[in-house]
Amino acid sequence: MWSVLSAHPIATLSSAALYLFLLALAIPETRRIVAPWFSHPIPPHQQYLRGFDTLRGLAAAFVALGHCWWMTYPVFASTQLVVPVLAYASKGVPIFAALSGFLIYRSVVSISSLARLREYAIRRMFRIYPIYLLGVLLCLLTGQYLEPQGFRLLTSDLFMFSAISWPDGFANPPTWSLYIEVIFYALLPMVVVLVGQKRMLAGSIIALVAMIMADSQSRIFSLWKYFLVGIIASELAPRLKAREALILLLFGLAVLVFDLGWPDIDPAAKLGLGVIHPEGQTIELALACGFILVALPTLPKVGAALNVLPLRILGIISYSVYITQFFYIRANFPEVELLKQAGTQQMYQHFLTVSPLPAWYMPFLFFPGLLFWGAVSFLLIESPGMRFGKWLIDRGRAFPEVTTVDAPFHVELEMATTHAPLSSEVEAVYGSKRRLAAGDVVRQQARGGNDVVSETNPGVVPENNPGAVRGG
Repeated sequence: MWSVLSAHPIATLSSAALYLFLLALAIPETRRIVAPWFSHPIPPHQQYLRGFDTLRGLAAAFVALGHCWWMTYPVFASTQLVVPVLAYASKGVPIFAALSGFLIYRSVVSISSLARLREYAIRRMFRIYPIYLLGVLLCLLTGQYLEPQGFRLLTSDLFMFSAISWPDGFANPPTWSLYIEVIFYALLPMVVVLVGQKRMLAGSIIALVAMIMADSQSRIFSLWKYFLVGIIASELAPRLKAREALILLLFGLAVLVFDLGWPDIDPAAKLGLGVIHPEGQTIELALACGFILVALPTLPKVGAALNVLPLRILGIISYSVYITQFFYIRANFPEVELLKQAGTQQMYQHFLTVSPLPAWYMPFLFFPGLLFWGAVSFLLIESPGMRFGKWLIDRGRAFPEVTTVDAPFHVELEMATTHAPLSSEVEAVYGSKRRLAAGDVVRQQARGGNDVVSETNPGVVPENNPGAVRGG
């Protein structure tokens, strides 16, 4: 037993720290002090959807567990023999994408002005970049940029050039899906403006069908389907009743169990719907994600059950876990000098000479240490970064722009660009707002003021603080 406990002291001590933290949460007095540290630094301005943090956390944990097994194979092979689905842990990445599609779409359709669009961009940047930058710095400290073209790679990673197809890769392997998320964040507001929210459901369905018909084994192309699934679920969720939602949830869980339990079957691909993906990005997984996401908001008791504090914390730190996972594995297995060596034949031959560990070691004594360092990264980097973004937004609101727009931004822009006549109801609403704004100007001028400030929308960009899966 001692030889097992001492095999990887960093993992053992880190896991012990996590278990002490969980014990502290069991004490009410300590929980009241500690739990707020792991709440959302920026409270969501829409209705908080219980359970979604947990789904994100479980997806990140699934991916990270799979990487612990894959990077060191066959050291943890006995764990995978007990839990065969670990070999398909990459399925957690498209689950992340579907969650992002659902949650970010809710934020975008509520953008009400250019000022709110700017706030959306700030929130996304300071949600993603600080902990991503930590990953770049860790790559620098561990020598990932010492190769001949290392400076070019460092520059690309700092500026996320891989998001615009920089051809020579990236130093931290899990970030491949993060770059796609960033492009999604940037494109979605423009798509909503061009298509219009009323047509987003039909447009997303058409795009999803087209992507299935043109399916490719490219994991990048295939991942986009799951963002569309999230958007479709976000549009349909408010239309469900509780009974319908429960049926869809049960069906979605059944499809998910089938897809994870028998990943090699993939009946849709064998019927000619799409192709077989080595990473497990199946149509069945897309259906499962869609049914679960569309149902969960209408089932508050299920959401509350998923929202227990330890699982909610797992979701909140999930992005930090996703970005730092390879560095934690490397700290325990320093023979993986370059992260891009992970999974290669060279490393496999090396790990054949390392004593295998029992099946219980990875889930109970190795992986919990990764969660501990994910929590530390969240507290020291991710949370302060989001708070700084909030400070920038609040500072900008101290100097409000002249605006009378209270309609969703894409609706106002459509009216401005199409010159179409307004319906009587819309004209009544926005005509009255224009008259009120004009009255504000007259009153301001009557008081002799030089600066004209009209009524501004006091709302903020609604957001449920999702990730990437990072994300994933």
